[in-house]
Amino acid sequence: MSDNRPWRPTGGKDSILEMRLNAGLWNGNPIYIHVTSHEGLAGINKAGLIAKTPKKDRRGNAAKAGIYLNPSLQAFGPADALTLLFFDNETYRASATNCIVFSFLNQPGASWFKDGFITEGSWVKEIIYLDDIPFKNIDILYRGPNPFVELRHQNHPNPTVREAFRSPRSI
Repeated sequence: MSDNRPWRPTGGKDSILEMRLNAGLWNGNPIYIHVTSHEGLAGINKAGLIAKTPKKDRRGNAAKAGIYLNPSLQAFGPADALTLLFFDNETYRASATNCIVFSFLNQPGASWFKDGFITEGSWVKEIIYLDDIPFKNIDILYRGPNPFVELRHQNHPNPTVREAFRSPRSI
């Protein structure tokens, strides 16, 4: 794969979304991706917000309030999300079949976010937003079925990621 080709996280299916993700910003604010299930997206759409309420039925009593977000460069398709975000835990198999890609209208301050790497030595970031995210506070750039192809087909801009996914499912 040539390093000169543009990053194509949807495999060329959505050139507008790809252009926005390549920029990484929308109206000067970072772009985030929230992955969810089909049922989760239906609930989010009905409520008009992404809720910080933990799903204790799936995550157990230790679940903490907050909304898990990916930075724009972590455009994971369902299979990669299952491995990289959910550590192949079958409980979460459908948890990235849909997504919302958005940018805050007014970027909240750092105190509203907790972030770090998902595990020591990983390149995968985990961002937790500590409040609800009402639709009125965001520009929704995409919502629906997860459009992202496997990382090995994306020509990812990060050489470490590109190299890690050069061969099928080498993580």
